[in-house]
Amino acid sequence: MAFQKLSILPTYFLKVTPMKVFILEDESLLRELVKSYIEDFTDLEIAGATGDGATAMKSILDLKPDLIMADIRVPEVSGLEILYLLRRKLPETKVILFTGSMSPDKVKLAYEGGADAFIQKGQGLEEFKKAITAVREGRRYFSTYAKNLVRRIEGEAAAATV
Repeated sequence: MAFQKLSILPTYFLKVTPMKVFILEDESLLRELVKSYIEDFTDLEIAGATGDGATAMKSILDLKPDLIMADIRVPEVSGLEILYLLRRKLPETKVILFTGSMSPDKVKLAYEGGADAFIQKGQGLEEFKKAITAVREGRRYFSTYAKNLVRRIEGEAAAATV
């Protein structure tokens, strides 16, 4: 009897390197909650976390995580400023931005800055999960409100080029 080749190895033979995640959130309770939530994902690992943007930027450049989850309103350097800096310094790094209060200007800056996801804190951990899943799959994810604003931004851009 001939031995058959396996076309796909069972998953227990594969060593999956987890994505390294850095969290920027100035509210310590929420930062700890997000860290705890991330630790439940088998393919994600916490590379670091902090509450101010200046410390975050230095740590991110040193640690070179795969994914940044950043509040846009933090002391020193905002999450939006970090997004724009990272697109120049570490363009392959994925960035999920979140906020407690979303505005058209912030959505436009996040979208045009190349944010991989933008969500509202108030929509709960399920929204974080949707954003993380989309980013891991190479897709962008914007919460419903942000998505509607993005469509408007894209429509305005298309109208301006006609």
